[in-house]
Formats: sequence, C-alpha cells, structure tokens
Amino acid sequence: MCSSFWKNAAASLPPQVRWRYASLFEAAERFEAILDLVIEAGGYARRALGRGCESVAAGLRKTARFLEAVARRLALTNLASGQTPVRIRVTR
Repeated sequence: MCSSFWKNAAASLPPQVRWRYASLFEAAERFEAILDLVIEAGGYARRALGRGCESVAAGLRKTARFLEAVARRLALTNLASGQTPVRIRVTR
C-alpha cells in the first residue's frame, strides 16, 4: 500500500490485530482508487453528452431558421399570385 489514509489507519492499529485487518485496508484502498476513476469518467461522459446535446440544439435552431425563411418565401409567393395570404405565426 502507498502512503494514504488507509495505510495510516492500518498503522494506527495495535500490532497484534493489524495483520487481521490488513487485507480489508488494502481492499479499501483499491476501492477508493476505482471509485476515483469512476467519478472522473462520469465527469468526462457528462461533458461529452452536454457537447452532443449542444450540437443537436444548434442543428435544430438552424433547421428552424431555414424553415421559417421558406415559409416566408411561400407566403410572399402566394401573395404575388393573388391567393389569400397565409399567416405565419412564429413563436420564440
């Protein structure tokens, strides 16, 4: 075991019982290292998911702007041909 909380805790035990709990302290140290890795990986995954959602949102906004422009052109075309105008309601 390297110098850590768990090694210090094991060293603080009386020598006659230290050997009995040595494996538990080693397991706790390994578990702590694995837990640190899982937490770090979770942070990376959360950031990657956030970037993906931002990209999707940007694509949806771009598509909405495109569709709004097409709808306006269609409304102007309908007006020029003498058809009844179509009202476009854009909500933001």
